[in-house]
Amino acid sequence: MSYTLPVFVDRCRELMSDQSLESPVGEPDAQLRWTTKDTGWMFSHVGTGIGAGLLYLPINAGIGGFWPLLLMALVSGPMVYFTHRTLTRFCLASRHPGNDFSTHVEDTFGSSVAKWLMLVCFLSMFPVLLLYTIGISNVTISFLVNQLNWAEPSRPLVVLLLVAVMVGVFLGTEQRLLNLFRRMVLPLTIVLLGIALYLIPQWRIDYLMQPVSVQKGAETFLLALPVLVFSFYHAPVCSTFARSYRQENPDLHACIRKTDSIHRRSAMILLIITLFFVFSCVMALTPEQLAQAKADNLPTLSILANQPGNRFFSTITPMIAFVAIMTSFFGFFLGVIELMNGLLSQGVRSFRPGKVVSAGHVHRISLFIIALSCCVAGVGNWSVLGIMEAIVAPMMAVIIFFLPIAGLYRVTKLQQYRKPVQDVFALVVGAMVIAGFVISQLL
Repeated sequence: MSYTLPVFVDRCRELMSDQSLESPVGEPDAQLRWTTKDTGWMFSHVGTGIGAGLLYLPINAGIGGFWPLLLMALVSGPMVYFTHRTLTRFCLASRHPGNDFSTHVEDTFGSSVAKWLMLVCFLSMFPVLLLYTIGISNVTISFLVNQLNWAEPSRPLVVLLLVAVMVGVFLGTEQRLLNLFRRMVLPLTIVLLGIALYLIPQWRIDYLMQPVSVQKGAETFLLALPVLVFSFYHAPVCSTFARSYRQENPDLHACIRKTDSIHRRSAMILLIITLFFVFSCVMALTPEQLAQAKADNLPTLSILANQPGNRFFSTITPMIAFVAIMTSFFGFFLGVIELMNGLLSQGVRSFRPGKVVSAGHVHRISLFIIALSCCVAGVGNWSVLGIMEAIVAPMMAVIIFFLPIAGLYRVTKLQQYRKPVQDVFALVVGAMVIAGFVISQLL
């Protein structure tokens, strides 16, 4: 018995670690190991989600009191994880691993429906890309003038240099882009957590006791939901993310297990950083400051920087905003460039049937169109906020809440991943986001 017991224990360990028991298709141990590529994609999700929405979320979420904020925190976790995970699973189920998002949507829903869905995708991403270009241009010019005391530079020159650098990043390899995400997002997350910790001594405990009526709490919750979605939104990278792993491994179920594990980690990091930052900022600001920030359309860090004697925030705020907007720009650029490639390819097939255009040629044209549009928007310094409020918020809800669920129940290969409770939750939250958008327009 002294000999057979260790053998029996070792055999039990082998059986318990057998991945074939967890899914229909087995997966080698090497595919389960966490790699630098996985880390890069995890940070790409985090970097895309942490953007301008995070800086405005404390104002929209905290102005109504503690209980609506707590409700948003409870909804955020499953909302972020379930929706983006389902969208990635839908993208992984493409007939051919190399298909772009538009081709997969057309194969799934038909050409007529696909055209409208691609238009919705475009309206949910492209204006945000222009907004980020304008934002990063303004932050750069403001930093040069106010912090470095330079003479105001030529705006067209600043915009041209910024767009050239940002677009130039996409001329390299996937690994280069993932390394850049990792190097930018990790310091950003540390700084945001540091600010949240720095504000703890300024927390107002009376905020927890602030009375909130049910009507006011529900109104605050609904109005803040669109901003909440925008603060966590990293759907633009999901298609490229899915295609990267599917081209590497043809086993659909193995890819789903791998991408699910990445989504779990990225969602956890996003939630910890965002919610702690939001709670800390809200607890440190007075209701009057939150109301004034909402009236002046200022981000949270600007309110903190404008407090007397707070030189620390006035110095670090531009750098935080620059990195946050830059990482979000990269994430949205991934989605927009893929969408533009698909739209151009569809256009060529529609107007010139039988015409074959190389993918590289289409990609170069897409880069030129997007770069030119960003330059025009940055130089013109357009007010894109109106477009954001009128178009982007409801379009994002369609892409992240409704399209993935529709695809999940239409693609036979994904039948085993249908979870009625989780899927109904996503649809209900999506409907509430649309309702919050409609109410915000009527008020």
